[in-house]
Amino acid sequence: MSRSKKPRNKKYVPKGSCSNVLGIFAGMGGQHADHLRRIQTLNHLAMADLAQGRGTREQWNRIVGAINIANVMCDQGIGDEFRAATIAARDALLALGKRAVRNDDRFVCTGEELTAINYGLDCHDAQLENVRAIDVDRAAEEVERRVRHRINSTSVMREIRREAAC
Repeated sequence: MSRSKKPRNKKYVPKGSCSNVLGIFAGMGGQHADHLRRIQTLNHLAMADLAQGRGTREQWNRIVGAINIANVMCDQGIGDEFRAATIAARDALLALGKRAVRNDDRFVCTGEELTAINYGLDCHDAQLENVRAIDVDRAAEEVERRVRHRINSTSVMREIRREAAC
């Protein structure tokens, strides 16, 4: 008794195809546009609360994360012309964080800090508009790696302790 044999060839199943071939090389527009707008909206709402003096640590952390990703993207060659602006925003956020620790987590910006942070956030928005989603993911992973291993990172509490020791 013989069993029925399996067919030698499988049925043809076409592979997936891309409807917009050049869309692969585009920035965060297109299929990632909704996600990009949501991120930008959350960042700018957090910045508005910080500017009005209602900011919380969570909102400050959101802005710090955006500026850190912008700095890493500059290191990776994406929007390198924004490096000075993102470094100024990082320094302004550090000063704001140190002042907030002394003032029981009240995040109140000075005019210069507000200007630097807003400009840094605008530069980050420009980077996000012109980069692929995978590049943003790589930058975020690099930020996490640098924070985890304390590579080129600054801690607010460490800076306060260092100033107190001097």
